[in-house]
Amino acid sequence: MVDHTTKGMLTTAITLFFTTALLTDAPPAFASRSSSGGDESVAISVKNGTEDELQTKAQLERLLEAYDLAPFIHTHAVQVVASVIPHSHPVLTVNTQYLDRDLQLLTTFVHEQLHWFANERDAQVEAAINEFRKQFTDVPVRGGEGARDVYSTYLHLIVCDLELQAMTALVGKDAARQTLAEAKHYQWIYRQVLENPVVREVNTRHGLIVP
Repeated sequence: MVDHTTKGMLTTAITLFFTTALLTDAPPAFASRSSSGGDESVAISVKNGTEDELQTKAQLERLLEAYDLAPFIHTHAVQVVASVIPHSHPVLTVNTQYLDRDLQLLTTFVHEQLHWFANERDAQVEAAINEFRKQFTDVPVRGGEGARDVYSTYLHLIVCDLELQAMTALVGKDAARQTLAEAKHYQWIYRQVLENPVVREVNTRHGLIVP
């Protein structure tokens, strides 16, 4: 026979078991995990749950399924936030402006991932930037041409070239070049990346090449 005390303990244990299982299996609000075409995965969340954010999340999930992005995934947490400037840190964030332009969303996602790639190679990045300082003694800042400051403009000669390398691997040379050429930001930087062979030469010399 089982006494009342033992029955009570069993009931409590069973209740705790199922409660824990339910809590463990429940996804966080507005979040999901998406395949990146390989063993890696990306967890995408939205900040406010607006229609545009949810549509962009679905669009990015579709792109992650359509392209083998595994070689370019360096951070696995991604959030979609309307009306912010895309950025890489502390959490990779994209906005909702590219709902009707898959390749622009794809290249934005890849660009921000490659900031993480560059952060893992501090010595190589600094060596390349030192060369770029000698090659380009007067670089633009902001205004649609450059990045937020001089150092960031030099850094983006690396990141945007890595972006071109990755997008070429993903969608082909012509589509990659056209997509980057359409950018409304970093326009001087993208012109150098697309037209000036010195940029690729410097980056190659310092091992700043995507897998």
